[in-house]
Amino acid sequence: MQNKKLLNTTAKLMVEIMEFKAGDQSLVREFVLNIQNGEFNLGFTESDQPDLIDTEKFYQSGNFWTAMINGDIVGTIGLQNLDNHNGVLRKMFVLKDYRGTELRIAQVLFDALLAFSKSINLKVIWLDTPGIAVASHRFYEKNGFLQTDKLNLPEKYLFPDKNSKIYKLEIQ
Repeated sequence: MQNKKLLNTTAKLMVEIMEFKAGDQSLVREFVLNIQNGEFNLGFTESDQPDLIDTEKFYQSGNFWTAMINGDIVGTIGLQNLDNHNGVLRKMFVLKDYRGTELRIAQVLFDALLAFSKSINLKVIWLDTPGIAVASHRFYEKNGFLQTDKLNLPEKYLFPDKNSKIYKLEIQ
């Protein structure tokens, strides 16, 4: 996938969607943990999340993207490829000041993940999201995800069990 550059002419901000680079490991870790714990008080640690320890290795059969503005990470999303059929959307976060419809960072990140999922012929994308993240639920539902039960999860799915909702998207 080529890195994408988007220009928001109203705010004069250049948003770059980039594939993960190993040199961004500590920045991605800090970005994700800050939102998980600073904003949502979820109590996650780095050791709870192997994809924050070695993102490149964890997503080697999938992909991970960052949204950057002026060299700073403002969003992330990852696709863990479980098998030839199932993928898991992980680490979809956008910095609070950059959320919403004006820059569409979440949508552009999701569109990159969906296009990649189709290119590797995945049939289903799964995700878990904190129960308190109501805006996220609306975003996922708007993009075709349906809420399901954790009993339906694929066997290899690592579920953090932190009062999360489970969603499933059948890829057309």
